[in-house]
Amino acid sequence: MLSDCKLPCSCASAQQLLWGMSMKRWILLLFGLVQVCALPLSAQQPVTPSESLRVEQVVYDVVRHNDRVTAMRYMEKAAEAKAKSVGAWDDPMLMVGVANLPTSFDFKMDPMTMKMLGLSQSIPYAGQKGLQRKAAQADATAVTQDRLSAELELATAAKLAFYDLYFSLRAIDLLMKQIEVMQDVVASVKSRVATSQTNPEDAAAAQADLWRLQTQLMPVAHEAESAQYDLNTLRGLPTSKPVPAPQTPTFAELPENAEALVVAAREHYPPLRKLTEQASSYAFSAAAARRMLWPMLSLSGNYSFRESTDMEKRDNMVGFQATISLPIFSRQQQRAMARSMDLMKQSVNAEEVQLAREIETKVKSLYLDALHLTENLRMYRERIIPADEDAYRNAFSGYTNNRTTLATLLNYALTLFRDRLAANQIEYEFARTLAEIERYTTDPTQLAGDQTESNNQTKDK
Repeated sequence: MLSDCKLPCSCASAQQLLWGMSMKRWILLLFGLVQVCALPLSAQQPVTPSESLRVEQVVYDVVRHNDRVTAMRYMEKAAEAKAKSVGAWDDPMLMVGVANLPTSFDFKMDPMTMKMLGLSQSIPYAGQKGLQRKAAQADATAVTQDRLSAELELATAAKLAFYDLYFSLRAIDLLMKQIEVMQDVVASVKSRVATSQTNPEDAAAAQADLWRLQTQLMPVAHEAESAQYDLNTLRGLPTSKPVPAPQTPTFAELPENAEALVVAAREHYPPLRKLTEQASSYAFSAAAARRMLWPMLSLSGNYSFRESTDMEKRDNMVGFQATISLPIFSRQQQRAMARSMDLMKQSVNAEEVQLAREIETKVKSLYLDALHLTENLRMYRERIIPADEDAYRNAFSGYTNNRTTLATLLNYALTLFRDRLAANQIEYEFARTLAEIERYTTDPTQLAGDQTESNNQTKDK
């Protein structure tokens, strides 16, 4: 569907003149466009597929080379590193000391003097450490969803910039074709003036219409230049780097209904999945806070060295101790913390439900827009534009045979041009609508997974 639209071959060279132009060369650009389209077809070089830029390549470049995505990857790695550090047991404590030492600090005065070496360890038997680790892992996954969301947003922006460039060039091609039409009209009027079949005022009026068309080239060419800058910026390339001519995009068939799109959006849309991970994090944090209500257990042991004498052999001594905390004063604090985490989880769950509802509404609305645009585009291509072309050809033939007025001929020519521009605008809106739908339904993990390094363009910074 809609994949058969091609750039007119007669203006392919006109597209190539746009690349790398600065604002100081707009005037030369306009005259060059007119001259190129006036050349015979044999003198023009068509754009080969190897020289063209595909929208898939643009998305790949953005995901791989945009520094905003790079920054999000660093944030993702930082969150993963932090998650690995959470939930570890407390370090054991080594104790070194002396027991029963007289105030004279004479180690041999009292036989009860002992040099002691001990070790203590807190035992998180309640399981709060594991729950804290799971909460941190859920937070890290939420950061991953932020990175995927950034990639998806930039990929959508890249698609829109690509369509801006492609359809701006299409508009220039249509202007070139209309200029050719008006050149034929002007030539016909001048020939009739030469044979005294019409007034010189008609030639001036036709020439003025031709000039008015030429003045429309500059703003459209400016749009193409701006789209080129946007593409380079998104792809992490220098702004003025020449961009290959965009290849005609192809669009997938719309499904029979929007339900499949809604299901894909609920499964893949990163902001929605981020809320799910945040809810899990709050749930684990609440459970960990409740486990902190349990008594904390610490085990310790020590080994004491005693000096033997000639009269008495003294054995070394060992000791063991278990310390159990009594969560009396911290109990209210931990309960309040758990309650707070539960409320935050409920808040995120409510936000997730509302976001899912909004996504469903948005996707269904975009789906209806795409359907309407498809029908309108088909109407223009199959009925309106062919009828306009027939009307113009008949009017031109009638004018050359003195059966139609110049005003009627110009009206038919202008109507044909307007309808062609309208069809181009409708297809442009359709492409943007599909890009917006894909913003919700695309699996962000597959954005650049189908591209190979051989297709990757060299990053020139």
